[in-house]
Amino acid sequence: MNKAVTGHVLFWVLYMGIFTFVEGGYSNQFEVAFYMELGFLPFRLVVVYVNYFFLLPRFLQDRQFTNYILKTLLFVTVASFLHRAFMYFYLNDILFPNWNPGGFPRPYKLVQSAMIITSPMIFLIGIEVLLRWLDSERRAERLAGEKVKAELSYLRSQINPHFFFNTLNNLYGLALKKSDKTPEVVMKLSELMSYVLYDADKETVPLTKELDQVERYIALEQIRYENRFDVQFKTEGEVDHFPIPPLILLPFVENSFKHGVNKTTKDGRVNILVSVNDQAFEFTIRNSIPKNDSEAKKTGGLGISNVKKRLELLYGDNQQLECTEKENEYIVKLTIQRS
Repeated sequence: MNKAVTGHVLFWVLYMGIFTFVEGGYSNQFEVAFYMELGFLPFRLVVVYVNYFFLLPRFLQDRQFTNYILKTLLFVTVASFLHRAFMYFYLNDILFPNWNPGGFPRPYKLVQSAMIITSPMIFLIGIEVLLRWLDSERRAERLAGEKVKAELSYLRSQINPHFFFNTLNNLYGLALKKSDKTPEVVMKLSELMSYVLYDADKETVPLTKELDQVERYIALEQIRYENRFDVQFKTEGEVDHFPIPPLILLPFVENSFKHGVNKTTKDGRVNILVSVNDQAFEFTIRNSIPKNDSEAKKTGGLGISNVKKRLELLYGDNQQLECTEKENEYIVKLTIQRS
């Protein structure tokens, strides 16, 4: 016997037990109440399961509400009439041998039978509607989760080639100069590529691992610009155990160098502060804005746009990203609340 059949059997046993106890309590005749409930049982079973297996899936699920109501009322009326006939011609003589009920039951008795017969049907239909609603909610949540995963996967697939494109451009520039630092750049780039290829698809990585890539990227930029800028990188708090989505911080660092340092300036500045406490993670990066540099005015880009979308999908209202410009300085502050 499967779980569904067992559940239905237990329901009817419990249902009959409750009503036998309630009805028998009024007259202190529990045996009579039991046989009365037993007399109702076949009609209840027919009404409930014809409705459950035929009327409900055929009409109600297709939103044919009028057809469903009319056919249910008709079926319940016939069942009530048959039940009263059964009681009048058979069961009453057994349970109440000395009682003379008179003529065939009046209409209100049919209504009474209809209410008694349909009570378990209403209860079961309510349970069925609730279960289907819960199933619908679960499917909706699952589809929403799959949609978010698909969007995140798409955004990551855009970030990876975008990042490599910019870094390979830097490598190309050094190669043209036949720089002795080209092998070092290739080595650091390969380490970054390893991170992007093998860790970017993970939901989270340790914050320290993301910060290692930030340091590698800074080292690449120092080689590229020959230390013609000042960079400060500071961490505060317990950064060892905080999980973070991969490639969340790198686009901000890349953007900061792109718009904060150019080929002519010698006073470029990039300051990075990473802080972790019991309430939140904070990442703040500041870069100077070179004077008379039209490229520096174009903030954002594909990488930053993707990071914003990923943050919204992953953290919702638990994250805040602030981008501000003050005189000759551009500031990005990312805050992620601990859940």
